[in-house]
Amino acid sequence: MNELLEFFEKQKDEFVELISTLVRYRSYNGERDNINRFLDYLQNLFQAFRPDSVERRMTPVGDILIFDFFTQFGDKIILLSHVDTVRVKDENPSVEVKDGLLYGNGAYDMKTGIALFYFVLKSVFQGAFNIKKSLRIIFNPDEESGSKYSKGIIYENSKDAKAVLIPEPSCPDGGVKVRRKAIGRMEIKITGKAAHSGIEPEKGIDANRALAELILKIDDIVKKEGDVSFNPGIVSGGVRKNVVSPFSELKGEVRSFSNDKIKRVLKKIEGMSEIRGAKIDSELSFEHPALEYDEKNKKLYNIARQIADEVGYELPECSSGGASDGSSLSYNGVPVIDGLGIKGAGAHSVNEYIIIDDFPFRAYLMSKLIERI
Repeated sequence: MNELLEFFEKQKDEFVELISTLVRYRSYNGERDNINRFLDYLQNLFQAFRPDSVERRMTPVGDILIFDFFTQFGDKIILLSHVDTVRVKDENPSVEVKDGLLYGNGAYDMKTGIALFYFVLKSVFQGAFNIKKSLRIIFNPDEESGSKYSKGIIYENSKDAKAVLIPEPSCPDGGVKVRRKAIGRMEIKITGKAAHSGIEPEKGIDANRALAELILKIDDIVKKEGDVSFNPGIVSGGVRKNVVSPFSELKGEVRSFSNDKIKRVLKKIEGMSEIRGAKIDSELSFEHPALEYDEKNKKLYNIARQIADEVGYELPECSSGGASDGSSLSYNGVPVIDGLGIKGAGAHSVNEYIIIDDFPFRAYLMSKLIERI
């Protein structure tokens, strides 16, 4: 067995102990005080590796914690993980280890990423691995709600990096996520005209029917564009069952693996101002860019696949409909490799788990990526 891989194999019991501790810390998205208590623990944990600098940036939803290591080297690699988790029950998270699996809210998405960072540094400080890169570790408090407060700070701290490594959950087959979908949000209000539906319906302008037709028109737009999905989401309207509806409303989204396609769809919707005599008012936003499989990201994946091949592991590529911080960074020109997390399943559910035996390879892969990029 490869010596570094063997080192991580011997750390499995300690890994289980650490990830169990991390999971038991309550850090549900939006719970600022709990997230900051968790960050206090992480700050103390990583201080053992004598960082060159530590910074905490306050936000309304929790701090952003940033460590710098080995700053004497020029090339910089970013290790990026979020610390917030999705609450699936009101109680504090618990841990169960059974049949080689570790169950716990946030274990798969994505506190194992934090543990991977810890053991990569431990391998350096115990002489199993030699790093000649500058490392910056960033812990994000609000990824699960779209990184509203942290997005700009993350980019500011990553824009000059050689690469950003993100241990978001891998795909079910262990694959790296090379593509993620862009998201376009929409809030559309239709203004019609009320009239009695029995006495003089012809004097009304039915906003409900106008909205129904608009939904079909958007369906046609995305069908012609291709590789775009449209979800009407929330639809409402009307005042009484015997009144022609004077208003209706739609809150929905479109998604695609292509940034250009999302932008074209939103522009076409924005260009519609009237339908069936009813007025259309649209609030549209390019909410989250796609992680596209461009040349800068392909290079990182090819390095990762070669590392896996050398130790007899398969590392397929895969796609995800969800978004991550990597999407925004890649859109702004930063090389990203996403989905480096430990195998598991059940993200955002009461049955979330990781496969413990996958830990040594994932820690090895992250270490060698740092070495070779």
